[in-house]
Amino acid sequence: MPGLAYPLLIDATGRCPLEDVGGPWGYAEFLEAIADPQHENHTEMMEWAGEPFDPTKIDTGAHAKAVAALAKAWSRKPAVKRKPAI
Repeated sequence: MPGLAYPLLIDATGRCPLEDVGGPWGYAEFLEAIADPQHENHTEMMEWAGEPFDPTKIDTGAHAKAVAALAKAWSRKPAVKRKPAI
């Protein structure tokens, strides 16, 4: 649409995995461990996460701000007139 800055956040689904979680398989194991207090790695994973981790909770406002900042940084600037080389 004219007048909008792109990229633009339209929707978000699920929270991003934590840094160094071990790829898709490590993230699946992490989610399994934190969801089950009886899981052998539950305590370790909860401590490693450092805070309660809800994979369904998304901070859409923060993501929208980050994407808007990228859109601003990546926006096309008007061409600058330069003096011809002599």
